[in-house]
Amino acid sequence: MLVIPFRAVEARPVQAEAQLWYTVSAQGGIGEHFLYYLEAQPRFSKDDGRAILRSAGGVRLFQDMSLWLGQGWIPLWVWDGDPALRQGESRLYQQYLYTPKLGSVRGTLRARFEQRFLSGTTEVSLRARVMLRGAQPVAAEGRLSLILWDEVFYHLNSVEGGPSAGFDTNRVFLGVGWKYADHSSVEVGYLNAFIRRPSSEADQLIHALSVSMPFNYL
Repeated sequence: MLVIPFRAVEARPVQAEAQLWYTVSAQGGIGEHFLYYLEAQPRFSKDDGRAILRSAGGVRLFQDMSLWLGQGWIPLWVWDGDPALRQGESRLYQQYLYTPKLGSVRGTLRARFEQRFLSGTTEVSLRARVMLRGAQPVAAEGRLSLILWDEVFYHLNSVEGGPSAGFDTNRVFLGVGWKYADHSSVEVGYLNAFIRRPSSEADQLIHALSVSMPFNYL
């Protein structure tokens, strides 16, 4: 008889906090086959703040499928008198993007592989993340949409003084989008982010108001 050992895992405490995430992005084409993407995403909480800045270039494989190479920079600030700049993070990433239309639903599959250069270590942290998204037009001749997406993050290696291999983060968003111009829209909703923090005493749960303003010239 095969006996599989089982070790009970004690539930870790979870620290919850409220945040505001604001994203402005732009993407478009360069000629027939090449693409660009730019993004700025400041995030604010009661005691902390950060901004994620991304840029990427892509190549179109088909009308709804593309490959990307990008970079990101994440400087960090804390509210201690005047905001003081702390050393942050830089990263490279490669991405597969598929944007099919399933009936009236506009779908998105995004698979991203990141190489993260973190402060406090000379090792490179490797992380994979996959997002599934659906946008269903509900009113105003398709300008108003209901949006739902989920994204899972997974560390592929362990870094001394940094992340450990395994599950990292899960983000879920539920909100609405309004297309107010041919290439411009705004998306507002609730974002729930659960983050595993094995190096801390508690994991993190973020309840965020997410506001996004994408400019799409594709």
